[in-house]
Amino acid sequence: MNWFWGNGMGLAGSGRGYGLREVRSRVAIAAVFAFALGALFAAPAWAGEVPFVPQDSEHPTANDGWQAGTCKTDLPKCSVDTPDQFFETAAGHPPVGFTQFIIKHTTNGVGHEEPEVNLKDLRVDLPIGLSVNPGAVPRCASAHPVECKKDSPLSQVGESQVTVSAEGLPLPENLEIKAPVFNLEPKPGQPARFGFTVEAVPTIPGFPSVIAPSDIYLEADVAWDSDWHEGFTIAVPKNAGVKLLKNRLVFNGEAHALGGQGYFLTTPSTCWNPNTDAAHKHTYSTYARGDSEEHPDPEFPNGSPFVESPLPPETFPKSCNTIPFDPKIHVDGGTNAVDSPAAVTTELQVPIEEGKPKGQETSTVRTAKVTLPQGMGLNPSAANGLAACTPQQFNKGTKNGVACPGNSKIGTATVISEALPDQPLTGDVFVGPQESRDPESGKEFQIYVHAASDRYGVDLRLVGNVFANAKTGQLTAYFDDPAKNVTRGGNADNIPHGLPQVPFTSFKISIDGGQKAALSSPPTCGPNTTTSEITPWSAEFGGKSANPSSKFSLAKLPGGADCPKTMGERPFAPGFSAQPKSAEAKAFTPFMAHVTRPAGQQELKGLDITLPPGATAKLAGVQYCPESAIAAAGSRAGKEEKSNSSCPADSKIGVANVEAGTGDSPLKIDGTAYLAGPTEGAPLSVVVVTPAIAGPFDLGNVVVRVPLFVDPETAQVHTRTDALPDVYGGTKLDIRSVFLNLNRKEFTLNGTNCNKAATAGVIKGGGSDPTNPAAYSSFPVSDAFQAKNCDKLAFKPKLKIRLFGKTKRAKHPKLRAILTARGDDANIARASVALPHALFLDQASLGRICTRVQFAANQCPKKSIYGHARAITPLLGKPLEGPVYLRSSNNTLPDMVAHLQGQVDVDLVGRIDSFKGGIRTTFDRVPDVPVTKFVMTLPGGKKGLLVNSRSLCAKPVKAIIRIKGQNGKKANSKPKLRTPCKKKKHGKKHRRHHKH
Repeated sequence: MNWFWGNGMGLAGSGRGYGLREVRSRVAIAAVFAFALGALFAAPAWAGEVPFVPQDSEHPTANDGWQAGTCKTDLPKCSVDTPDQFFETAAGHPPVGFTQFIIKHTTNGVGHEEPEVNLKDLRVDLPIGLSVNPGAVPRCASAHPVECKKDSPLSQVGESQVTVSAEGLPLPENLEIKAPVFNLEPKPGQPARFGFTVEAVPTIPGFPSVIAPSDIYLEADVAWDSDWHEGFTIAVPKNAGVKLLKNRLVFNGEAHALGGQGYFLTTPSTCWNPNTDAAHKHTYSTYARGDSEEHPDPEFPNGSPFVESPLPPETFPKSCNTIPFDPKIHVDGGTNAVDSPAAVTTELQVPIEEGKPKGQETSTVRTAKVTLPQGMGLNPSAANGLAACTPQQFNKGTKNGVACPGNSKIGTATVISEALPDQPLTGDVFVGPQESRDPESGKEFQIYVHAASDRYGVDLRLVGNVFANAKTGQLTAYFDDPAKNVTRGGNADNIPHGLPQVPFTSFKISIDGGQKAALSSPPTCGPNTTTSEITPWSAEFGGKSANPSSKFSLAKLPGGADCPKTMGERPFAPGFSAQPKSAEAKAFTPFMAHVTRPAGQQELKGLDITLPPGATAKLAGVQYCPESAIAAAGSRAGKEEKSNSSCPADSKIGVANVEAGTGDSPLKIDGTAYLAGPTEGAPLSVVVVTPAIAGPFDLGNVVVRVPLFVDPETAQVHTRTDALPDVYGGTKLDIRSVFLNLNRKEFTLNGTNCNKAATAGVIKGGGSDPTNPAAYSSFPVSDAFQAKNCDKLAFKPKLKIRLFGKTKRAKHPKLRAILTARGDDANIARASVALPHALFLDQASLGRICTRVQFAANQCPKKSIYGHARAITPLLGKPLEGPVYLRSSNNTLPDMVAHLQGQVDVDLVGRIDSFKGGIRTTFDRVPDVPVTKFVMTLPGGKKGLLVNSRSLCAKPVKAIIRIKGQNGKKANSKPKLRTPCKKKKHGKKHRRHHKH
């Protein structure tokens, strides 16, 4: 407790009568010890009067009406006239602490001092950081303080020296009465209570009246709503026949009894010099306010004038650099399982320096920073039903009650102080409001800590800023209070940032357990280390900070298996499924993929998956989400995105559902999948935008962009990414399930081949380091798929081939082939065209081909182009078209490759060989995608690919066409090639001959 310099204490007097045999020859009135350093100051404007002897706080004297200080001795009486007696050791236990006031008075001709007013009430406000510890000695529970002499003599902590003027009594001098001061049991709602008894004076012959004895009480309080300074108020009992003239209260700061903790008084742990530092001119001052019977203030002490007792000139606390500070920290993981909800308890212990009354006490704590073990993070499951407590509900800085909603509670707090020996402060820990989307700002996550004692009337409210590493999710809690100016005694105390300057031996925060605990345990056995940086108030003056740490270990995986000793030893066997909703061949149907991760396993970090042949999508009519919109989604609030998506509605192709968090009640959040343009070398991509709204938190939007690669020869879709986040917004996601449903109407399409196939590839886990892709692990996955009813599809494509240009031998004709197919038929799997012996490859062409290296680099020479191709598919808004190359191969002759370019690129590879004396081109792998029209043109002329081996007009030229459907059906034919040869007009000649 921090009173006499920090907590407020009050004295309420209660008169009582004694029998005449108890009456002694002393008369008194009460006053109380309110000690601090300094001299008096009277405020310039008040609602009441100053009942004390006037003084000038800038020039204090030993005759001032209000004085206070800590001293090495009180022999002679300590005052500004004895500056060498003042106690200047910071965090020390002064042998003497005194307060003294003198009431305004007049002096008669014989030297008798007569008070001008009767003191009614006294209020004392002590310096910040001065600690009064009633737990150092026993508490007396007797009905009257005087009885403590017998019942609890070790509870004595000081002496009251009261000087009174006997009104109307024939006394030549004023009387000084001394009474022991005892540490009493406080009343409910008080942090401490002290008292003494001023006993009665017998009657004097000729004066029949008897002055009754009085019990005087110091009722303590703490300014916990502002700067935590202590104070007290004395209600002076009215006693006819005497007037209070002066009171000097002297306490033993080294008081300690067996069974007690610490010593009765401890000076502040700071060493500002008020003589030179204007900002701290009043920091160590003690203030008094008085109220008289003659001029009572009904609002006392509010509005009453202050008088100030500053430190004597040239004195100030010293030796801050030698103040001991050796705090300890202990962390209990709250579970014995890795990757599980954790009821974590963190305790900061600040031990008392026992057995050293002449030494220095442990410094009070200014700031506390605690970093939890790597891998222990926020649990998204806790957001289910979670709310935040607002500053207005927490009411920090006021005496209003805490009104945080019940569903904002995430834990409990317990504070133990030696000054409150038999009952700790207890309360709850609440989630504070989100004030930023930067997890490393300390404003995205905040906790409100409330610990109070109705028994002692003390209420602690702290704000903890939680800094979350944006990359790893590691958490650091930082406790501090901002700098503030608090008016105490009419002057502004410039209080720098820091926690209240009050002593405690234990500060414990326990996070609630259960499946929705706010924290998750680390992923490995450990030992898992918590580190800290605890800064004392003495650090600004040369004192040393401390870095205590704590370790705990875990024993098992969720489910009971042995826990992994390293990150790389963690198991990884995710569940995987990928299926269209319907297996019907050539049907538009939603396509659904689902990845699950059992608790305790490695993080989901990426995937490398190839869809079955024929699994494709209709891109025609689907708008791309613009790059600017994708970028905007990453910077917007989740609520904003949810109400008005960044990507246009026409680009939406599906939905995503994510489950995240440890325990059996993971948080469920929904996202939207959009089609987007090229990225990472892929022609297309899917962007999944998931508003990260978790209870009261809006972390923005998780934007995952997955490139879609299209195999140019099979048109199979292959997706590859390492971009799955395991930490977002500083939150360790612990993703348990990702479900993607591409459910846009008439978007995803099944193929027409009913052979067994699969969606297959690998899922990537966090491996030995979730922040480093090189350390990821891979788990092979496959989900079988087989379309049905392919045989019910018809297959009747038509291929027409026509020759143009020169028809004579050794000439180079132009060839055009047109393939048409019906939209509801099975797709083509293989096509072969054998030209007759009348046509063959020009041998000169074989020297002008594109190598496979050049083709892969898209650097084929122009001379290797021998034609042009164009394909029309209902899946795309525009045709695919491009050059036809001769490309080197492993065969005798080069391949013919139609390099079709557009929204996606497709290479139709034709193997050229000889067949029945002619040439044949076979397209062995035609993608299982619908094509309604395909046109290939091979120009003629000198650079033409084909050359006539004879006149094309000598006799009909036939081709052999063999086309096979993906469903196994065939469409073979031997059509005559159309040529530019003129038809013979045999009929007309016959008729003319007939006329002759």
